[in-house]
Formats: sequence, structure tokens, C-alpha cells
Amino acid sequence: MNSDPAPDRSPVVEFGLTLKRAQHVLAQRLDEALRPFDLNLGLWAVLREVERQPGASASELARATFHTPQTLGGLLQRLQDRGLVERSAGRGRIVDNHLTATGRDTLATVTPKAEAVIADALTALPPADRERFQGLLADFTDALTRPRD
Repeated sequence: MNSDPAPDRSPVVEFGLTLKRAQHVLAQRLDEALRPFDLNLGLWAVLREVERQPGASASELARATFHTPQTLGGLLQRLQDRGLVERSAGRGRIVDNHLTATGRDTLATVTPKAEAVIADALTALPPADRERFQGLLADFTDALTRPRD
């Protein structure tokens, strides 16, 4: 008789699915908080990264925001159409991306809304556990991204 749990009850699978559920619910809550500003998590992430890396190329922004280059191109176009990002000729064929004054104002307005969503979720953890949880998530991410033998 096999004492291993059924594959659909595997603690390892349950861990992965719990992590995915948490990510999904967090993304939904952030989208809800950003929707009144005609933004979503993807657009906000790009705005944040353009602020962090003024002049970054689309490929640099795609890597930093976990988007494909094609998706990022669409997001940048939407932000540009709304006057939040300006794009200009940069190095060679690369297009540089910068926040406009309106983009900076928008980011300053919406970031506290997103931060409140995350802070509210973190109330489930005692303050000392929050730092440990972040460290554990970073370790988990590092394990997923290191080269496989």
C-alpha cells in the first residue's frame, strides 16, 4: 500500500497553488484600487519602473515588470496616449521612456492606494514575521531563477 498522498493532495502542490492564489487575489485587489484612476496593476508597474529607470528601453522595462516585450509595447502606448509617459529617440534604434509631469502626479496619487492594499493584507502577519516572509519569498524566487543542472 502506498502511503504517499494523492497527487492532487500533495503538500508541495498545495504550497504552489496557495502561493498562486495569494498572488492572484493580491493582483485583483490592486486592480480594484487602481481602477478609479483608469489604471491596473500592469500599467502601474510600468509607471513605477519608468520612474525608477528614467530613459529605460522597452526591453529593459519588460524584464523589470515581468511582461513580454509585446505586452509592454501595448502598455507603453496606452500610457503615452494618456500623457503619462513620453517616448523619444535614444541610443541607436532604442526608444527612451520617461514619465511626464502628469505621469509623476498620477504615480504619486495612486501608489499610496496600492500600498494600502498591501499593508492591509500584511496585517495578517505580525511585524516580525513580515520581514521573514519577504526574505523567504526572495529565497524561494532565487531558487526558481537559478540555473538548473
